[in-house]
Amino acid sequence: MPAATRQRSQARPTGGGGPVIPFTSAAHEHTEPFFDQTFKPGANVQNFGPINVPSYGYLRHIYIQVTSAEGVIGTGELGGDYPWNLFASLSLVDTNGAPLFGPLDGYASYIANIVGGYGFKSDPASTANCPWFVGTINAQFPLRIPVEISHHDGLGALANQNSAASYQIMGSISTAAQMMKSVGTAVMPNFRVRMFLEAWSLPNDTDRAGRPQAQLPPAHGTTQYWSQSVRAVAVGNNTIPITRVGNLIRAIVFICRNAAGERKAGVMPDPMILGWDARQLLMDTQKYREHAGLSERSNLVAYPTGVFAFPFNHSQDNSVGDDNPSLWLPTVQATRLQIEGVAAEAGNMQQLICDIAPGEVVPADRYVETSQTGFHPQVGTTTPGTQ
Repeated sequence: MPAATRQRSQARPTGGGGPVIPFTSAAHEHTEPFFDQTFKPGANVQNFGPINVPSYGYLRHIYIQVTSAEGVIGTGELGGDYPWNLFASLSLVDTNGAPLFGPLDGYASYIANIVGGYGFKSDPASTANCPWFVGTINAQFPLRIPVEISHHDGLGALANQNSAASYQIMGSISTAAQMMKSVGTAVMPNFRVRMFLEAWSLPNDTDRAGRPQAQLPPAHGTTQYWSQSVRAVAVGNNTIPITRVGNLIRAIVFICRNAAGERKAGVMPDPMILGWDARQLLMDTQKYREHAGLSERSNLVAYPTGVFAFPFNHSQDNSVGDDNPSLWLPTVQATRLQIEGVAAEAGNMQQLICDIAPGEVVPADRYVETSQTGFHPQVGTTTPGTQ
């Protein structure tokens, strides 16, 4: 073979060669509205759903836009959780009926938005972040039901391409008495609730130049969950278990309330110890946790009373959100996770847990904690010394 011919045959082929184009470079962001309904809070809780999420590409989030009009405050007094407590519950369920998000109340959903860091500026109560936010009786505010974990690579976005098996949203609207500290002569507004699908488009297998493109987000099937449990807190020493274990913990949040349902910092132990198996992982005062736990890692307008966050999702720029798994807390079903310390007030502790279930089917790509010896048997082979 002539030298020139050999050189041409060994050159990289035009199209089909080279590295695969990353998913977020191959896909495109997509939004579309799919729900629009007006509610007027009254004497009874109003349920809505199940609402089918439109099938399109890969599901990122559900964006909720709430506006209101015709309300009059009169002699009424807004509740401390207003306007987020419009929602008595919100949940997103998988195609098999298992909950991915919630059910959480509206205020807990608001805190999950901040701690989860799903936007670069994730506090929707800031007019610098959301220029149309209004916190008066005629409130306007946004919320997200999150699915995607990190936007820079699309980790956590879920395939949403089967209209016969849809993701579904369910929820309920609070009563006027639940939303207001005192109703008095207040006239509740009409709340218009709109929902939008945020998704990635489905990329082609190659681009126009013939270069291969990733058609799946990384570790597709990796799923984020937000769930809650409520625990009683007594005056004095407390050891309160956190029972949502078995996955990778991305964030833990405690919303503390007194017997009247008002958020109170005194219900949280001070100092507080986060125990992880036999380790005292973190031992913080309330002031430290308020500052280092959330304030300096997010862009809060004002710190929410009675809320204490343990974020493990600040691996990028020491700021919550758009993170990678490096700081997530690995747990198994036998993990003992608990909060300990002396509380000054009795009440209830609402535990919000954001945990990640890795879904990668290639064992070498799973997020795992290495053993002390560094030994891992090969999948599909017999371990020496066993049958």
